[in-house]
Amino acid sequence: MSSKQVVVISDRRDAHLPFVQRHLSEPLIVVDPLELAAGKLLSFEYTESGSRAIFDGKILNPVGVWFRKPGIIDTAKLDIDPRFQKYAASALQKHFSTLLSAFPNAYHMSDLHAITRASDKPLQIAVAKEIGLKVPDTLFTSDAKAAKAFVARYDYCIVKPVVPLIEETGSNQQKMLYSTKISSSTMPDLSTLNISPLIFQEAIEAVYDVRVTVVGDKVFAARIEHKGDDTDIRDWRLGHYEGELSIQPDDNFPQETAQKCIEHAKRLGLTFSAIDFVVDNEGVYWFLENNPNGQWAFVEQETGQQIGKAIAELLTSPR
Repeated sequence: MSSKQVVVISDRRDAHLPFVQRHLSEPLIVVDPLELAAGKLLSFEYTESGSRAIFDGKILNPVGVWFRKPGIIDTAKLDIDPRFQKYAASALQKHFSTLLSAFPNAYHMSDLHAITRASDKPLQIAVAKEIGLKVPDTLFTSDAKAAKAFVARYDYCIVKPVVPLIEETGSNQQKMLYSTKISSSTMPDLSTLNISPLIFQEAIEAVYDVRVTVVGDKVFAARIEHKGDDTDIRDWRLGHYEGELSIQPDDNFPQETAQKCIEHAKRLGLTFSAIDFVVDNEGVYWFLENNPNGQWAFVEQETGQQIGKAIAELLTSPR
């Protein structure tokens, strides 16, 4: 692959970076907001002769910009009078965000504004239905009465958090909230649903899950099976911590569904997507959600699918 500059906006410790770096002829230029806060310098210069961005003494002129997972600046760690820490963090974030518009001629994977819009799960479902994907009946609600009525229609439902991570006030630890199987007889306490909305979804009796990674016009489908002790948790992510997790290529993934995955990403303005399906005992693929900036390195590590190579090629290919 020819020598071409690629800028990645991410935490430098992101485990996904090496999977792409190995397919590039020069190092990824990682712009990490945590390093800005620690002292690395970033400038944007606009003169009559043109414009340029300079990071850590290096002029940035990328053919590709990869928005990955930038870290969040810890206000309390800024070496400044505590009275001005929030201001400094806000100013650094504003300055850093200029990277998103500084390279109009570069290929972006994906545009942050598209990622933000595509994270709207009701929008994802609406688009999935429009293009003909099967979607379980779903309710997004803060209304306990509506939730109970919805769950009563089915033998079982899945309840999901709107926000997948919870951090208790005063704690630096985050806890993951998993999708859980419920019924009318095992309904959770909904007394605070009005201030912490949930997603309720018709439970599909799944044989296995599928994670589909879309990179431009390429599709990588992986079959995921999780075996654990807690049968009420319906979330293969738990397998990263307990139980048995099997990940292998889904060689039977339908070509028609693959094309619909590409279409789903494109309609949301994305050049990358990590889409989740469940497959029932009749072989029907049911769309659950699109993760606009989801994890994929674990899939490549287990299956050998060349996702990182596809990303490297997309970021450096001629336009």
